[in-house]
Order: sequence, then structure tokens, then C-alpha cells
Amino acid sequence: MHDEEVLLLVLLAALTHVTFSQTRMFYFVPKSMSWSDAQMHCRRNYIDLAAIDDQTDQDEMMRVIRQFHEGDVWIGLSRTDVNAPWIWSDQSPSTFMPWAPTQPNNWESNQYCVIVTLGAKLNDLDCKTTLPSVCYTERRKQTVRLRVKSSQNVNDPAVKTEILLQIGKILKEKGLAKDAKLSWKIQPDGNVFQKNDAT
Repeated sequence: MHDEEVLLLVLLAALTHVTFSQTRMFYFVPKSMSWSDAQMHCRRNYIDLAAIDDQTDQDEMMRVIRQFHEGDVWIGLSRTDVNAPWIWSDQSPSTFMPWAPTQPNNWESNQYCVIVTLGAKLNDLDCKTTLPSVCYTERRKQTVRLRVKSSQNVNDPAVKTEILLQIGKILKEKGLAKDAKLSWKIQPDGNVFQKNDAT
């Protein structure tokens, strides 16, 4: 079966999203500052304190940190009080939080900001502590909705991988950057593809 035939078989019965983006760019800031001063610095010179959505972001951020520093650094995760949710500096919710064991612990009832350790684990800390930080800039991110029709189980991991490879090949032929990252958007039920009863 040709690549084009696989793609044509797949394009038409369930609705889904493909997200493609180039990874975030992370920048280490060696000057020790409080969390709020680090946030102001990042917003003035980049976009914001570092936000990580997944393991890929975390791996890239840690690669940058380890080039310049061997200790804890501020990232953009915080909360306003012990009962509030952890949110990123841009006010988006956090779903990827690889906490260190026994963390967050809100030691002495004043730890509302987050550091990442050299071991790539998160730890809550007093926001007034002065530390280096990591800022980021966001490269373009775009979500595309597809309608697919296939006799195969399109939520099967092997089928999803093949579809994504074919989409990536076509988009790169059309000018998408070679280092762009393609991924599926996982729906609330854990699947990528949703059955569309209207078809």
C-alpha cells in the first residue's frame, strides 16, 4: 500500500486534533532573584518564566539548565495559597508536574512558588528565596482538526503513529520546519479520535 493510499484511507470518519509546534526555547538566567522578580525579568525579556507541558519540554529545559548551572532554579509554576491549584505564570493550568518525593509540602506554610532541581523534580519553595531562573519563548503552535475514515481502529497506537508520520511528511514537503514537533491532542476520554455520529 502506498503512503498516499494509507493517508487517503485514514482521512474522513472521526474528528480529532493534530498539534504541531516547534519546541519551546528555554533560557537560563544566572542572576539570583525572588520568584516575582524572576517573573518580571522573563516577561520583560522573553515571554515568561518557564512552563513545561510534557516530558519533551522538561527534557529540553533540563538540557539548557545543566549547561550553565548545577542547582535549583525558578520555573513559572505557583499558587496563591495552600488550597489554590498550581498554575503557570501565564495563568494556564498545570497538568504535568513531576514532583520530588513528599512534595509539594508547603513547609512552614509559605511555599507557593516552584523550583526545578538538578534531578528534574519539582519542589515548592518560599517565593522570596533568591535563585537563578529559566525563561522561555514560544515558537509557533497550531492545532489542526481532521476528519478521518478508516476500516482500521484509528486509536490503535501503531495506526496513530503511521497517520502522524504521513501527515508530518506531507506538511514538511509543504514547508513545515524540519525540527517541528507533531503530536496528537488527547481527548478527555483518553483517545485521540472521536466517533462522529453525523457521518
